[in-house]
Amino acid sequence: MPKWIVSMGEEAVRHASATARAVATAIAAAFIGVVASAAHAQPTKEIVWGAPTMASSYYWDVLAAIELGYMEAEGLAIKKVNNDTPIQSLQFLATGAINISSVNTEVAISAIDKGADFSFVGAEDDRIAFVLMARPEIKDYADLRGKTLGVTQLQESTASMIRLLLEKHGVKRNEYEFIALGGSPNRYAALTRGAVSATMLSPPFDFKAERDGMRRLGNAFEAFDGVGVVFAVENAWAKANADALTGFLRAANKAQRFLYDPANKEQAVAIMVKYTRSAPEDMARSYDSFYGVDRIMSQSFELTDRLIQPWLDLRGSLQKPSRYIDLTYWRRAFER
Repeated sequence: MPKWIVSMGEEAVRHASATARAVATAIAAAFIGVVASAAHAQPTKEIVWGAPTMASSYYWDVLAAIELGYMEAEGLAIKKVNNDTPIQSLQFLATGAINISSVNTEVAISAIDKGADFSFVGAEDDRIAFVLMARPEIKDYADLRGKTLGVTQLQESTASMIRLLLEKHGVKRNEYEFIALGGSPNRYAALTRGAVSATMLSPPFDFKAERDGMRRLGNAFEAFDGVGVVFAVENAWAKANADALTGFLRAANKAQRFLYDPANKEQAVAIMVKYTRSAPEDMARSYDSFYGVDRIMSQSFELTDRLIQPWLDLRGSLQKPSRYIDLTYWRRAFER
C-alpha cells in the first residue's frame, strides 16, 4: 500500500471531532480497502499469445481461460494476436512480437531444425484434428486423382496429412496437385467456390463447409497419430518469465478441465461463438468432436515423446524428441 494513501487517512482522523473521526476512519478504511482490492485484482503481467487462424477450435482452452477469468487469477493479462499462417506465428515468436505461440507441430519442428531457439512446453491436443473436405461431386478418395487440392503451404502439415490419407486409400502423390492457399478461411473459400476439389479444414470450418454442401472424406488422425498443436516459446523469454509461463499453462489447463465437463457445453459453445463469431450449431458439433467422441484436446498438456516421434518419423529425422521438448514449466505448473 503506497504510504501517501495511509497518511491521508491518518491525518483526517487526527484533526476531526469524535463523530467526524469515526466517519473519517470509516472513509479512510473503505478507501484503503478499495485501493488494495483494485491493486490485487489488476493483472500484473502481460503475455502476448499468438495463434494462426484463431477462429479455429484448436485454441478453445486458452480462449476459455481468458473468458472464465483463470488467466487473471494467475495475475496475467493476455493480449491475443491472430497470425495468418504457422510460419508467421513463428516469425512473430522469434522477434518477440508474441511470447507464446499455439502452433502447428511440423512447422515448429522445422524452425528448430533450422536454428530457432524455441522449445515446446506443452501439448494443446493429443491428436491432429484436420478434416479432409471435398466438393460435392467427389464421392471417394479415388475421385481426387488428377485434381488440385488446397493446402496451407506446400511443405506443412495440411499437405502431409492429405498425402498420408490419400496413400492409405490407394492414391499416390503423383496423381494430384497441391496449391498453397494459407489458413482455413482461405481454404474454405477456395473449396466452396470450386477453386480446389478438396482441402484440409480445421473445425469448425469443416462443419460450415458441410452445411454448404461439401463432402466429408476423413480425419487426419485416421492416418497419423501425433500431436497437432503445441505451445512453443523462445527459450530466453521463457527463462526470464518462468512464473508467467507457469501460470499461463496452469490457467489454460484449468479451462481444459472445465471444457471436458459435458455440463459446461452450453457455456463452452457460447465462449467460442463470442471469440470466433462462428455459427452456434457449428461450434456445438465441434465441441462434440473435440471434447466428446474424438477427444482431440489434451487433458494434461503433457507433451510425451510418443506424440512428437511420429513427426520425426514422417520427416525421416534421426533427432530425438527431447531436442524439442522442455517440460520444466509444465512440471512446475502441475507439481510433477
